[in-house]
Amino acid sequence: MLPATSSVSTRISSKRLAVSIFRISLQHNDTYAFRQRPVITRNQEVYQDIVPDMSGSFVGGASRCEWCEELLSKWDESLRGVVIKQRKHDLSVTYDGVLIASERFVAAYTANGLSGMVFRRLPDDSCFFAVRAVRAIEFDSVRRKTRFIDRCQYCGNYESVVGAVPVFLRAGSEVGEREIVRTDLVFGSGDEKHPLLICGSSAASIIASASLKGVDLIPIEEDGGSGG
Repeated sequence: MLPATSSVSTRISSKRLAVSIFRISLQHNDTYAFRQRPVITRNQEVYQDIVPDMSGSFVGGASRCEWCEELLSKWDESLRGVVIKQRKHDLSVTYDGVLIASERFVAAYTANGLSGMVFRRLPDDSCFFAVRAVRAIEFDSVRRKTRFIDRCQYCGNYESVVGAVPVFLRAGSEVGEREIVRTDLVFGSGDEKHPLLICGSSAASIIASASLKGVDLIPIEEDGGSGG
């Protein structure tokens, strides 16, 4: 799965002026979108941010592959019934990979002319929005040596995609200064898979200055690698 961050407020982890794009690293919001919440031990609670328990039964209605049970339309599901449990973060992710924004994030995004994202208010939690970056940029899986594990012969999806950071982007990938984009690949295992979020330098500065909670901005080096 993708590494979780530990901060409760936005920070930029490098002040090097040569950095022009950043990876937006997020924390979990202790919520499941497509499964019932499992009964977990106190010991498992400690590791939820690292290896979330995905043993809960499926929530009815979500479209899944009949063979491997992969979610087929994750970004188009209604998300009815989803109520965010950990509510302090302005930008976060569910255990099953749905990006969530608060009204504070949407207000900062709109007021500062950022671009690239679409917001859909949760039908049963009006304080939060499901978020999707519209444009995808190519991740260089060959250079990064990303591993694609257990491809389903029916739906074509992989059970796991491992090797997201450091970030390597294809030559020629460009991100506007105020734009937020996603990688064309999703990373993680099972339901939790989701793309990386990448933003331009002005977008990173705006997000940091807005003191939004739960976001780390990690520089992607000019040669394609990302530290942190």
